[in-house]
Amino acid sequence: MLKLGVNTVLFGGYDLRTAAKYIHFTGYQGIELSSIVGMAEHLTDTASVAELKEIRTIVDANGLELYAIEAATDILVEANRERSKRIFERAERLGVPIVTIGSSGVSDDEEKTEASIRAIEELAQAAGDCGIKFALKIHYGQSIYNTRTALRLMEEVQHPALGLNYDATHVGRVGDDPVEAIEALKDHIIHMHIRDTLIEQLKIAAPPLQTAGRGTTPLPEIVRKTVEIGYDGAIDLEIIGANSMELPEVVAIAAESHGYLSRLFEESRLKETTGASVGR
Repeated sequence: MLKLGVNTVLFGGYDLRTAAKYIHFTGYQGIELSSIVGMAEHLTDTASVAELKEIRTIVDANGLELYAIEAATDILVEANRERSKRIFERAERLGVPIVTIGSSGVSDDEEKTEASIRAIEELAQAAGDCGIKFALKIHYGQSIYNTRTALRLMEEVQHPALGLNYDATHVGRVGDDPVEAIEALKDHIIHMHIRDTLIEQLKIAAPPLQTAGRGTTPLPEIVRKTVEIGYDGAIDLEIIGANSMELPEVVAIAAESHGYLSRLFEESRLKETTGASVGR
């Protein structure tokens, strides 16, 4: 069953009540709370019991599920790792099963990569202690940035709480085939981000070109492979850079993306079950 949600970073210029209302209105089933300092903090690491209850009430009132939390930060800084652990604790209290964070570090810098792996190991243990999963986000420019480094991580840190967050726009921009990457990493992917961009460019495109179907990311092939491997976790639309956009523009991005992605998943499931040929 498709679990299609929205990362509230798309609604970074608005409060959670507004975000939840329009995420539900545009047809999504779930929500990924953004806890990214300086970008969108719909959940803070200091959220009180009362604040957590309010978040839960808002989400439930809109008929949504809490799929995940994104808490991107530089985990090589000890204070940031401690913040991450506080987010894990609040995820447990909210009943959120997964928190996703990138590796930090620098691509192909062995010293930084080793430090990142140790930090990830520490956070995996902390997540496990809270009874949740830590989805390491494969991220352009960081230590864990492609298929090879992700497989290395999963070999070196064999912790049951650790898995991978997959986003084709990160894997594809570093030269990996994003479809082949899903196949290679399928045993470790526990959460997915999805969006579009101009995949041939290193910089993520402006929000309108992150709208699913407007860029050059091979989303039809990515969706077909996701269905083919039997992935049944959450897939959250993650579109950055929209904080200054007017609310109707943000809602339009969510709605257009939902329509496009829902069609792709419906066609891919049909092809998988019947062998029928479907269009792009």
